[in-house]
Amino acid sequence: MIAACGQVQATTMGQAAEVWPVVARLANEAAEGGTDLFVLPEAAYPAYYLESRERYLKADIERSAKVLERLGALAAKHAFWLVAGFVEEQGERLYNSAAVFDRSGKLVGVARKNFLWDCDHRWFTPGDELSVFETELGRMGVLICADARVPEIPATLVHDGAQFIVDPTAWVNTSRVRRTYRNAQPDFLIRARALEFGVPLVCAGKAGREGTVFEYVGQSQVVDASGQVLAKAPLGGEHVVGAEITPADPKPLDLDDAWRRRLLSEQPPYRPEKPTARPCKVRLRVDVDAIAAELEAGGVRVGRLTVRDLASFAPIRCLALDGAQVVVARGRIADDTVVRTRAAENRVFVVVASDGAQFAVDPDGAIVWRRVDWPDAIDLDIAQADVKQFNPSTDLWAQRRVRCYHL
Repeated sequence: MIAACGQVQATTMGQAAEVWPVVARLANEAAEGGTDLFVLPEAAYPAYYLESRERYLKADIERSAKVLERLGALAAKHAFWLVAGFVEEQGERLYNSAAVFDRSGKLVGVARKNFLWDCDHRWFTPGDELSVFETELGRMGVLICADARVPEIPATLVHDGAQFIVDPTAWVNTSRVRRTYRNAQPDFLIRARALEFGVPLVCAGKAGREGTVFEYVGQSQVVDASGQVLAKAPLGGEHVVGAEITPADPKPLDLDDAWRRRLLSEQPPYRPEKPTARPCKVRLRVDVDAIAAELEAGGVRVGRLTVRDLASFAPIRCLALDGAQVVVARGRIADDTVVRTRAAENRVFVVVASDGAQFAVDPDGAIVWRRVDWPDAIDLDIAQADVKQFNPSTDLWAQRRVRCYHL
């Protein structure tokens, strides 16, 4: 099938009416390319940043029933499957949701964002189930933006039979350096999800600034089941990018019973009484056992794995749940994509080493040391691994909803 992403330029609530002409133009372009599946971003209408619940409910913003009517008509006009982010109204609650339409424009179902990010908490209720839909294209799993950061969420989708995953998103620029762009998901994490679960992903996002609140990194992309990026939009501007993908039977999760029990346990994650106070200097041009022993001697909570263990999210997730700050993985690895993902999704340091370290990754997924031309030792700010917050409103452990996971 041909899957296409419609990347939009961000708009504010006051510009909501401008969304529809853009969506129509992108849909026309996608249809001309023979698209079977067209994906629009998270909260494609009216905006990602709602300002407040009261602002969203003002008369100039279309209600969700009208939005769904428009989207269904769009799918029917072009005879493609459509997945689009929207604000779902259910009684007094609002959900950050994605609607799925078939070629006739029929609403097949709605997926709700489970792992809320930053301002989501101000007006959205988290979804309480994860969604896989039967389609003529194959079994489609749907997650929304930050859901992809939580490995149990895509793992649940593939456990429930998803042969490809669709991701309406709005990847926010997390770089602290002016005029640079960074977000773990397009940088490495989406590729890692395809690699570890063995299914394609189709991710449509936003670009540009949404007022003065958020800046987005664009880079909407289609990734095949081997982790190869088949199509990718630039950082900025409106674009349609598409590629032919083949739905795939996912890789087995390969969890042993102990890992599964811990991942599905309501036992609270380890929380230190107070964060580690000082950086720890570690020599990295020594063998793997010496690296781990030196860290432990400095009072660091260390987990030990092999690089093969890192292929699955489960072993390192369990170590992080039980308090590991640094995970030392024995062996060598050719591609740092999965290692960076393991560090970022758990907010831990990861050191890959055998007779000496190959590289070290910080809790943001950034490589902070490589074997070639780097010093013999570095200071690791271990306190970073005790802070399980992606941002002040988004706590990694506080939003674990194990009742939603199927592993």
